[in-house]
Amino acid sequence: MEQKKLPEDKTKADLKPLYTRSVVNSLGAGMVNPFMGAYAVKLGASSSEMGWFQSSTNLSNNVMQVFWGRLSDKLKRRIPFIVFGSLIISVLWIPIMFVSNAGQLIILLATQALLGSMATPAWTALIGDLVPSLKLGRANATINLWVSIGSLIATLVSGIIMITIGGTLQEMFFVPLTVATICGITSSIVMFSIKEKKNGGKLNLKEHFTKDIFSILSYARKTPDFLKYCYVEGVFEFFMSISWPLISITQIKILNASMLHIALITVVHSIVTIILQGWAGRLVDNMGRKMPLVIFRFILISVPIAYAFSPDINSLIIISAFWGISTALGQASMTAYLLDIAPEEHRGSFAAVFNLVMGVTSFFGSLIGGYLSDYTIGIFGLAVGLQVVYMISMVGRGIGAALHLTLGETLKRQTP
Repeated sequence: MEQKKLPEDKTKADLKPLYTRSVVNSLGAGMVNPFMGAYAVKLGASSSEMGWFQSSTNLSNNVMQVFWGRLSDKLKRRIPFIVFGSLIISVLWIPIMFVSNAGQLIILLATQALLGSMATPAWTALIGDLVPSLKLGRANATINLWVSIGSLIATLVSGIIMITIGGTLQEMFFVPLTVATICGITSSIVMFSIKEKKNGGKLNLKEHFTKDIFSILSYARKTPDFLKYCYVEGVFEFFMSISWPLISITQIKILNASMLHIALITVVHSIVTIILQGWAGRLVDNMGRKMPLVIFRFILISVPIAYAFSPDINSLIIISAFWGISTALGQASMTAYLLDIAPEEHRGSFAAVFNLVMGVTSFFGSLIGGYLSDYTIGIFGLAVGLQVVYMISMVGRGIGAALHLTLGETLKRQTP
């Protein structure tokens, strides 16, 4: 009996730093991320500039992940990528304190996303390395639970701090950005407590950085389940991202939301996600990955509808509780599904390829949404112009959600 318990105990011990890093990192992210869109709008960003705000960040965050993911797989190391990526993100919060226009903010955020992207595929792969497949749903749910708790606390505190301090935008954001920097650095230090085996082989830069990247792209194309998952998620991501540039504009210019209102939307959403996270993880491990993923996507059809026709910001705060259900299901199912269909030795690379596809589709979706809303606003005015683009996003999300019904279930492949 003792021998059977040891691996499980070791897994739990190995996961403690992951939980700690998740909390600390989410505290920093929660202090600033929910407010960056509002920051850009208050700096005078137009709809098309908000399109660049969303698209450049998404593409920058994903374009280098194939490179980093493949390198992580070859080196059989995850920690250095997570540490350095997190440090880069943290340090770049400092110049963001001093921007004076939306263009400067967009450039800094895109640079931050581009250089910090090395952490994302390594983090996903590290979870897959440490957690048995049949427990991925619950493990992801637990990690995301801690992320949600940290983000919830930080966002609420940040919103209160900003309306209390007031003053200029730079004065308002100084404390949250400083805290984000400190938390990011701390979360990087935590990862050193995880010990990885060193790869004794020599790395051939030319071979591994060129030929291997193209070979993994070719390998991914020949994996039917992975290719279909990328296609289905890509369609939904494209239409979902069309509405992203509009959301902050609606909050600030249509509904006159304060920073505390924006914080409360995130907080209410996070509370529901936290409450349901454990249930969602068990559901994904017991019932399967597919149906929670399908429900997750269908619920998100309601987002553009709500933003298009909400009478006030308080209505969105209430509706955000419903979206918390979706997030709980999505967080538990998406990573588990991806890790199920990715070959074990290529988890980092496949996670990177998937994120690259999502980055490219959301890049074009956000750009189209931004410029399209500029056009419709010019014809119909601000409110109706935004509503037209929201409805385009809604219809596209419906098509993308329906495509998820064609996915196969992956959990059964993991059972004896």
